[in-house]
Amino acid sequence: MTDRNRRSFITTVAATGTLGLAGCLSPLQDLRGSGEPTSTQSDSTDESGSDADDLGLPGTPVERFEAVDEWTAMIGAGELEAATDDPYADSQSARLTAGEDAEYAAIYRTYPDGLDLSGQNLSLATKFTGRDQVRLTLELFAPNSRNVHATERILTGPTDRWVRVDFGTDRIDTQPDLSDVRELRLTVRRRGDPSGSIDCMVDDLRAVERPGTGKVMFLFDGTLESHYETALEHMESYGFTGVEAVMPEAVGESGRLTIDRLTELRDAGWDMAARPRTGAHFLHEYSPEEQEGMIKRTKAYLENRGFEDGARHFVTPRNILSPAARDLVEEHHDQAFRFGGGPNALPLTDPHNVGFFSGEAGAETKTYVDYAAEYGQLAVLKFDYIDTENSISESAFEDVLDYVDRQDVEVVSASDLLES
Repeated sequence: MTDRNRRSFITTVAATGTLGLAGCLSPLQDLRGSGEPTSTQSDSTDESGSDADDLGLPGTPVERFEAVDEWTAMIGAGELEAATDDPYADSQSARLTAGEDAEYAAIYRTYPDGLDLSGQNLSLATKFTGRDQVRLTLELFAPNSRNVHATERILTGPTDRWVRVDFGTDRIDTQPDLSDVRELRLTVRRRGDPSGSIDCMVDDLRAVERPGTGKVMFLFDGTLESHYETALEHMESYGFTGVEAVMPEAVGESGRLTIDRLTELRDAGWDMAARPRTGAHFLHEYSPEEQEGMIKRTKAYLENRGFEDGARHFVTPRNILSPAARDLVEEHHDQAFRFGGGPNALPLTDPHNVGFFSGEAGAETKTYVDYAAEYGQLAVLKFDYIDTENSISESAFEDVLDYVDRQDVEVVSASDLLES
């Protein structure tokens, strides 16, 4: 990790208050079989009195991949090697590669005496190259392959750039006992383009004490009139607020929200987040100068109309984020959202890589809300049109609201999340 990128991560986390989460900075509990903290842990303490390490991030490292030979590549699932050219932490990272003939790249490590990861959420630093998207899975065998806690994240860029993944729960097999994790398995799969090789680096797998209450966010994309006409009334009946992704060019157009409607949403506690309009193109298909112009103009549009709070947040158009855009988003926004395919671990270690998933997926949506409640995670539910032929119906939308209302979760806006 370059000095600039490391400073960016530390500054971002500190600026968003993550280091001040008093109940979330406890060191990893009893790594059985180790006796002492790992050699990569620091004994430093931040200003709040909570444990912090050399990266300035919450939690405690579980694995820094300094001893790559303790990990093994799965048979027929690519190769594993130490990578020293651009490590995220310490002297090296782990590099997973697989040729076109391999379905995925996967590595695992066993812990004969078990790890105690109960009450913990997990995050990982990763950098991949050669493709726009990958699917990253971390499975915890607790204590065996019949009892699995699987976490996952779909990554949609940027390539060739270290980012952090706050793993959300994706699957539970049988009844895993997270106080007795005997094996960790990391798998990288292609997403989008099924061809080509896989090349992915990973580092700094860390655990942090998860919060007692999970969070749910309602994200609305498209600056669509139905968000005011249909969603607002139902949301208010439950006391919920939302986040509207605003495209300035769409405001006031047919079927789109007007400034007056956006103002009413803001007054109801919603955030008006920045969402540049790219049409049928991805953001990275524009030049870096054009990307910068889109990002700056969209934010300025919101700030100049009284939506300063929402302007702190960025919703990625068409999900793919280029390295240039990632730098610009970090420069101009405090938090960023794009498709992630599941919940996010809390507290966040990378607020510019918050993943959402469809709020219209029926049973799958409800399952992810369940996981957010049970494991102290964040579920960001995204909606487009409401009550139209090709989208979620009004009654189905209300059913989602009712389901969330009955779970032990806190419904938050983007600003609530940032300030929590």
